[in-house]
Amino acid sequence: MDAYVYLQVQPGSVPSVLTQLAARQGVRRAVTVVGEWDIMALVEAPDFAQVARVILAQFHHIDGIVRTYTAPVVPPDRIGITGGAFAAPAVPVPISDACYVHVKAAAGAIEGLVERLSEVEDISGYAVLGGAYDLLIAVPHPWEVASSIIIDRIQTLPGVLSTTTLVSVNFEESDEDRDQFSSWS
Repeated sequence: MDAYVYLQVQPGSVPSVLTQLAARQGVRRAVTVVGEWDIMALVEAPDFAQVARVILAQFHHIDGIVRTYTAPVVPPDRIGITGGAFAAPAVPVPISDACYVHVKAAAGAIEGLVERLSEVEDISGYAVLGGAYDLLIAVPHPWEVASSIIIDRIQTLPGVLSTTTLVSVNFEESDEDRDQFSSWS
C-alpha cells in the first residue's frame, strides 16, 4: 500500500523535517515542494492501517510539522484497470526538479484518463488517488519545461476538470548570515 503525505511545516523547518523523515521507517522518499504544501512524501506499508500508524506515530512527533494530508494510492484493479499497456501505472517516487500535477477528474473519467496518460511522453508515472484529487501525475522536468506539458498535454485531456501543481525543488538553507537586501542587485 502506498500513500502520499503532504506536509505543511513551520517557517525555517524544512531542512530539519526532511532529515527526520529520512530516518523514519516506511518513508520511501520525501522532497521539498513549492505550492500549497512544503514537503511531499511517499509512504509505503503492507496496508492502509500501517500507513496511518506511520503518520500518526512518526510524522506527528516531528518538530516543525504543522499539518499533514494523506492521499492513499488506489490499486488499479479497483477502478477496472486490469489489462493492457496501462494496467499498472507507476507510482511516482518524488524527485527534485519535477512537477507533480494533481488532477480532479470528471465522474467516470479515470480509466480513460489513465489510458490516455500512458500515451503522453514526458510523464514518469501516475497514480490514482483517494482524496481531494483523483490522479497524481509526475512530470520529470523543472517548471520551465513542465509548464507547457501540463498546459498543452495534461489539461487538455478529456475528463480533466482542474489541476493543481506542486513544483519540487532542491532546497538547502544557506549558512551565510545575510540581511534581507544582500541578494538584491
